[in-house]
Amino acid sequence: MRINNKEFGEWTADDLQVLLSNDAYRENNFIDYKVNFAPLLDKNNKKEKQAEFRNDVCSFANADGGYIFYGIGETSGVASILAGISIPNIDHFELDRRNELQAIRPTVPDVTFSFISLQDDKYIVVLHIQRGLYKPYITEEPEGQFHFYIRHGNKKQAMLSEDIKSFRKERLEEHITEMKKLFALVQLIPATFRSDCVPMYDLYREGKLNFDDLFNGMIYDRAVPNVDGIYFPDYSEQRDFEQLQIFNNGAVELKMDFQIRKQNLRSQQLKTERYLIIFDFEAELRKLIQGTSQMYQKLGRSTAMYVCVTIVGYKGLWNYTVNAYGANTPTKVDRNQIVCTPIEIRNIQDDVQVKEGIENCIRMTKYSLGIRM
Repeated sequence: MRINNKEFGEWTADDLQVLLSNDAYRENNFIDYKVNFAPLLDKNNKKEKQAEFRNDVCSFANADGGYIFYGIGETSGVASILAGISIPNIDHFELDRRNELQAIRPTVPDVTFSFISLQDDKYIVVLHIQRGLYKPYITEEPEGQFHFYIRHGNKKQAMLSEDIKSFRKERLEEHITEMKKLFALVQLIPATFRSDCVPMYDLYREGKLNFDDLFNGMIYDRAVPNVDGIYFPDYSEQRDFEQLQIFNNGAVELKMDFQIRKQNLRSQQLKTERYLIIFDFEAELRKLIQGTSQMYQKLGRSTAMYVCVTIVGYKGLWNYTVNAYGANTPTKVDRNQIVCTPIEIRNIQDDVQVKEGIENCIRMTKYSLGIRM
């Protein structure tokens, strides 16, 4: 961002006057104003305010980066006063802030500090947060409670809210109760799912959404409405296990199984082992995410989407690898229920982000199964 045709690090107090009452520099995805630095003022809630500071930084790193101006007041999102904050020693201030950021996982985002002098030991402190390379950045506060935040508009919002976690858990418990087989569950859950309602069956009946084209190869009969939205049964029972469900809240869910191959071990010809093969799963995952992206493009809806993969019942099976030697020696699945880390696609309509999300999801699924890459 340039101010008075100057880059970050070159700005002076006079340059910052341009921000005042200037709608072009209103708070948005890339700009945030804070009239003070809360951890210095609220000593009784210092840990809470430090956690909020970390979450603010994470929210920009998890989006497209941006700038936080400490010491600038705002009115309705527009800068209104250069108040400044008192800092006796700017080196100590920056060191303390960088130490506080060390709690961010998996690594500290790229953050640059700039101290713009006003008067009486007061400064405008500007943090330039780069778009992260190791997203999602998370905080763990208190211990055992993980938080994902992303900058959206002029606010930070939870990347993976408790509502989404609850939805995932409820659906998984329902499938575990019904299923007697091993299965994998892939859920694409939009950030807007609690506030959104899309009449999926009506759109299908009116010809506005052609699910056969969107999810080619995953559908074995016509859409059937149910209490959640629509699903696609296979009344021929040729493939009654794989089932696609599309919810009126915009979520998409595919239940399927992995291919399992029996094979004799070379060193023990009399012993037969079962190998888990995920090639078909990878192909279905790609089609599911791409189909969901195309569906949202047709709906004209842009939202962050969370891809959640859960794998149940495969503990003890070997992971099949093409080159089963050296670093690629097969490993076994080490647990009976694998809840993979959700993968965020910030804009489900963006083809580049969708492609990146697919590759991240496949990689995370392989890691979760214990597959070396």
